[in-house]
Amino acid sequence: MKRVYAAIGILLAVAVLCVTTLKFQSNNIKELILIVEKIEDAYKKDDIESCIELSYEFAEKYKTNTGTFPFFMRHSDVSKIEETIVTLPIMLKTDDIQHFAAELARCKNMLVNMADLEMPSLGNIM
Repeated sequence: MKRVYAAIGILLAVAVLCVTTLKFQSNNIKELILIVEKIEDAYKKDDIESCIELSYEFAEKYKTNTGTFPFFMRHSDVSKIEETIVTLPIMLKTDDIQHFAAELARCKNMLVNMADLEMPSLGNIM
């Protein structure tokens, strides 16, 4: 009977850890998406200086918020988004405004997809 209690305890501990990490990931991804939306708003207002500032903030936040993500997901997913994020402020500084909008939309799409793919659902399992 002690083994059954130990097994139940281990299962509960694993379930709590899974829920905690999912919550942590989703909160961090939502925070990053909010920053992207702020950048989009500044871009629509033609406030390039704010876009540059927010882009640098976005790059820093991404590094700090996703530092533990490779423990839970594929490294390629995390690094692919980071490669796009790093180019955003450079595009603005070199007046590559048209490509900036496309790359920002791509970034947001990848973040939304990352959030969707990490949520356990029947579609993600099969």
